[in-house]
Amino acid sequence: MLVALGMAPGAPARAQFYDLDGTYHCVTAPDAACKKAENPPPPLPPPDTTPTVEEAIGHIRAQTVTAADIALIEERAAAKDPRAVEALAWCELNGIGMKADPVAAYLHYGEAARLGIPGAQSNQAAIFETRLTQEQRQLVLMREQSR
Repeated sequence: MLVALGMAPGAPARAQFYDLDGTYHCVTAPDAACKKAENPPPPLPPPDTTPTVEEAIGHIRAQTVTAADIALIEERAAAKDPRAVEALAWCELNGIGMKADPVAAYLHYGEAARLGIPGAQSNQAAIFETRLTQEQRQLVLMREQSR
């Protein structure tokens, strides 16, 4: 009867279970194989705490931006992510997470407009009219003509 159940006569039965913490335990006749199986698994890697673009934009809105948020926005803007380009322009214009730079903001709003962000072209025009000095206006016009 024991052979029919797949147990060899004379071989000790081992009971094993996983406790509530997921730890493997041998209950009866622990042997070397059982003890080896009881070694805990390696720890899980820490969760990814890199913000998403939308989370970074939320931090920008709340003015709780971190260096990681700015790095992500700059990285995604370089990859031509339209929302990131717009967010970077906003940060540059208002000095959020960086020194204010209306020239860079003007240029990034132009890029955001080319990428299809509604209102970006209007923001670019407003910067030109209200935030740039005469020298800065000349600079951005020369840059746009050289493209």
